[in-house]
Amino acid sequence: MRVGGARRRPLLAALTALALWTPALSAVELPDLGTSADRVMSPADEARIGAEFFRSLRQHVELVEDPELQAYIRNLGYRLAAHSGASTDFRFFIVKDPRINAFAAPGGYVGFNAGLILEARNESELAGVVAHEIAHVSQRHIARSSEAAEDMSLPMAASIIAAILLGGQDPELGQAALAATMAGGTQYRIDFTRANEAEADRVGIDMLAAAGFDPEGMPRFFERLQARDRLGAPVVPEFLRTHPVTLSRIADSRNRAASYDIEATEDHGDFHHARAKLRVLIQEDAESLIERYRTILGEQDGASWARYGLALALAEARQTEAALTEIEQLRREHPQRLAYRIAQARLQRLADDPAAAVATYRAALELYPGNASLVRYLAQTLLDQERADEARTLLRDHMRRHDRGPAFYRLLARAEEGGGHAARRDAALAEFHYRTGRTPEAIRLLRRALDGTEDEALIRRWQARMEEYRQRAMADEQSGARQGSSQAR
Repeated sequence: MRVGGARRRPLLAALTALALWTPALSAVELPDLGTSADRVMSPADEARIGAEFFRSLRQHVELVEDPELQAYIRNLGYRLAAHSGASTDFRFFIVKDPRINAFAAPGGYVGFNAGLILEARNESELAGVVAHEIAHVSQRHIARSSEAAEDMSLPMAASIIAAILLGGQDPELGQAALAATMAGGTQYRIDFTRANEAEADRVGIDMLAAAGFDPEGMPRFFERLQARDRLGAPVVPEFLRTHPVTLSRIADSRNRAASYDIEATEDHGDFHHARAKLRVLIQEDAESLIERYRTILGEQDGASWARYGLALALAEARQTEAALTEIEQLRREHPQRLAYRIAQARLQRLADDPAAAVATYRAALELYPGNASLVRYLAQTLLDQERADEARTLLRDHMRRHDRGPAFYRLLARAEEGGGHAARRDAALAEFHYRTGRTPEAIRLLRRALDGTEDEALIRRWQARMEEYRQRAMADEQSGARQGSSQAR
């Protein structure tokens, strides 16, 4: 897809902002840029580039797909973004990477490495980083910082953005991806000012205070990371490489935070519970986690989040009965916490009692209708019991009104197959592959779906979607041809 007229220049506008976060690619040169965000990149351009970027990113890094963790970071982000003044439709996600880093991309795509979330000691510290990244988006730093030197297709722009971000996750991979994607075009010079970082601090602290968080969370977290660097930590946090922190920046942010006289809202435990689950998710040694949480419980008997982490670690170690004992105790003490209901149902399923798991999920859905985590887990359990029609009804009803991410299409495909609907299965799988960046496979599956149905309404809908797939594939092929030409030279 080409963008004409006034929209030719802006497609690479995100490059310099992203390059700030990935100095491994700092040798790449970008052109001097204008200062008007709207002239350089319209919000519509940002949204299109962001969507393409996210599809590209999914092909190269592993995201945390756990629905509870997705819901936590999304809710935290929305709580802060509500005070940002931005009309952007933000998308918050977690990268399954133990390194400490965070980044934002055009269109409001904001990512956090698992390691950064685990490094934060309380929710205000994590919220400080989230607010900082939201501020980069709300202040249009991406659009204000760069401008393309030549007309470039949207897929090319999105691929370069993904390559630069990948440099923060894996410098060699990022360099290789960028070298291929640049396709012999104009070189670019990075030019992102410290003023943008300072402004993101100021706006982010205002956001923290407005949302009811402790505004000291931001400078406190930055200062602790910087102290690790000064003390010669063996591995410098990637966040410090990509978000340069100076003593003056910390002092300025502390002074601004001190200007607020607010009583921060109480942390009701969602942060610590999410952190405990994330630690189990990325930790390979369950036994060491079991000991860790038992030690914490020995020191802090009332730390329910630690008992929750212990239960999850026990489940990971296949000690299902012991895990159920811990969760059932938590359910008695805290009957309203959804995380415990979900954990109990998942453990009932592991204990070969799917009927009890279904009952637990359905009871929870009565209290939390439309909850994406409950719908996904219940659908999986119903499918395991070969109750495909129930799962199909549940998923279709939810997807008409709520989240329609890749995981739901994959589950829907299983439900359609279980109900004997081969064409609908192929269409759902096609959408899953398209949303995860595998367009050729999406086309193959949707073509098979079209061949397998005589339903005229479905045919019309799927043909329209096929045209979108084909346009995407053509753009990818054009980008690939330029990459091949560059490599040949």
